[in-house]
Amino acid sequence: MASGAVVKCFLVLIGCLSASTLAANILYINTVASPSHFGWNRALMYALAGEGHNLTVFGVDSDKKPPPNVTFILIEDVYKKLYSDEEVETDFFEINKMGPFKMLKMYNEYMLGTCKIVLESGGAKQLLEYPADFGFDLIVHDYLSAPCLTALAHHRFGKPPLVAVTAYHAPSTTAYMSGAFQYSALVPNHVYDAMEEMTYCQRFTNFLLNVWEELLQTYDMIPQSNQLLRQYDPTLPDVAEFNRETKVVLLNANPIIQFTEPMMPNVIPVGGLQIIKPKPLPEDLAKILEQAPPGGVVVFSLGTNVRSDTLGVARITAILDAMEALPEYHFIWKFESDSMPRALPPNVHLRKWLPQNDLLAQPKVRLFITHSGLLSTQEAIWHGVPMIGFPVFADQFKNINYCMAKGVGKRLSIEHINTKELVDTIKEVMTKESYRTNMKRMSELFRDQPEHPLDRAVWWIDWVLRHPDSTELLTHGTRLHWFVKYSYDVLVPLLAAIAIVCHFVIFTVRRVFFSRKTTSKGEKQKRS
Repeated sequence: MASGAVVKCFLVLIGCLSASTLAANILYINTVASPSHFGWNRALMYALAGEGHNLTVFGVDSDKKPPPNVTFILIEDVYKKLYSDEEVETDFFEINKMGPFKMLKMYNEYMLGTCKIVLESGGAKQLLEYPADFGFDLIVHDYLSAPCLTALAHHRFGKPPLVAVTAYHAPSTTAYMSGAFQYSALVPNHVYDAMEEMTYCQRFTNFLLNVWEELLQTYDMIPQSNQLLRQYDPTLPDVAEFNRETKVVLLNANPIIQFTEPMMPNVIPVGGLQIIKPKPLPEDLAKILEQAPPGGVVVFSLGTNVRSDTLGVARITAILDAMEALPEYHFIWKFESDSMPRALPPNVHLRKWLPQNDLLAQPKVRLFITHSGLLSTQEAIWHGVPMIGFPVFADQFKNINYCMAKGVGKRLSIEHINTKELVDTIKEVMTKESYRTNMKRMSELFRDQPEHPLDRAVWWIDWVLRHPDSTELLTHGTRLHWFVKYSYDVLVPLLAAIAIVCHFVIFTVRRVFFSRKTTSKGEKQKRS
């Protein structure tokens, strides 16, 4: 008995020691000014903390009660300054009117504008005042904030291994880090409102969009980033070199719930990592669901960026009229203010904030009216709730287009909302069994994974920590010029050669034909 106890104590001690040796000091940088991005990143931060790692988090958002091994250092006033910057478009209804080419350009302006604000902040100065030999074992950063504070930190702290993450889902946005190829005939660009089956004109436009995105990255984002960052550290190498240092990219993607496309081996799909086990609902919401009619409950939320209270009197009234016309359902609407243009129907319940994941997990919730943001779309699919999408900007069009193609949702326009159309669409999705059947199947496929996406993300970060010098997953494609990567250096001379041969053939045929015609005409003249 005594020897058995000793062995057990020894094993526990060995386990504790081995666990402690895996603990790492991780610098986590998230300067994407989006509450939804913070929620996604926070899930990963806390999972890493749960593994015993110590995290120092520099970001535009923070948490009041983090785990003891997570330290938040707030980069202050980024939202306030960003939304008051006249050079950066933050009116999402105006963004909705942009064409895709202008939207890609606007993305660069948004990222560079955020970068300028971040670098001028006290939080950034605090990070750059750390001793240069401070022991960070790994840097994790949300790369949609551009190669900004992370590039400075990576250079300052001796180039520790680099992991890029994002709550976004487009492999094309990883191209400059992973060497990914953009398949213009296969997948619509992440800002292009098109279905997978594109017409010739759409494929032509999509090709130009992908080229435009490459050009913006090469000749706009990287040069401007170099110029901006070298004001703070003149010894900083080319930002393109920083991008190539990325060991792994954790992308919020999953082939079951989006248009499929090939990915590079160091791009790891972790779509839905933010979806956690649902918690019990607050008492007021639980009561609403208990008292709901047999038809069920409809949840309406336009996310964190587009506020329902900014829709205007006409749109809000049209929505309320549609809800009142459907007393067989109860509606829970995320509405951010107390001011309403008319009295609420008895079947409508407003809340300024909703525990969306917890609500969608409830069996009585039978429809989700959404802005079609990626995280909302993923949560609806995970919990098997059909959707009606009101896309406003960026990838929201692509998300709802995919859901329509799979028969799990319908799309409407929030700009030109119509009461009758909304009533008819709600009735169709709520009563037509195919929507629920298709969504149940997709949910089962999405959930059927060897591990939860969050566990996969943590495993790969631990993998980088175990193999910090590994380059086997990286590709030479990151060092190829875009003109070479897409074989334009081969195609242009080839097409030029074909054009020259065709020109020579046509010239020769015309010369021979003209010569015969002239000879024939001369013979006739002689005979006459």
